Amino acid sequence: MRKISGFIFLYFILSALSCRVFSLDSAPYLIDGEMTLETSSKYEIAGFNFYFLNKADKAVKDFTLVFYLFDEDGNPLSFGKNNIVAKVNVPLAAGEGINGCISLDPFLFEIPDYEYEVDYLYVSLITYEDDSVWSDPFGLCKL
Repeated sequence: MRKISGFIFLYFILSALSCRVFSLDSAPYLIDGEMTLETSSKYEIAGFNFYFLNKADKAVKDFTLVFYLFDEDGNPLSFGKNNIVAKVNVPLAAGEGINGCISLDPFLFEIPDYEYEVDYLYVSLITYEDDSVWSDPFGLCKL
């Protein structure tokens, strides 16, 4: 019991500190996206179509997307990988947005019958052209 309450206390402290460091107003991006099974030259089985907006006042070199896939009942996938982490190497000027697509083929073990629900979508890392980095490894600035 003592270990659990210590963990809860540590989690509370880290969450409180993270909320001070990261706030929704300070998130340097906007992100939205969904899984698709439509035919594309970027994948054979399934893809993730997304829109990313660079809200920072400097150019982006690359960013890392994180999201989770769930079945129609809201359950994590029982096959394949539920947690997706993908680095996107696309330069974007300050204030610029991009529509993009990443292949989900490497993460799936079978061809899905339907599009999975996407949840907990966030950007965990942004590298800027000046080599500075913004990070949110736990998705605390999830928008």
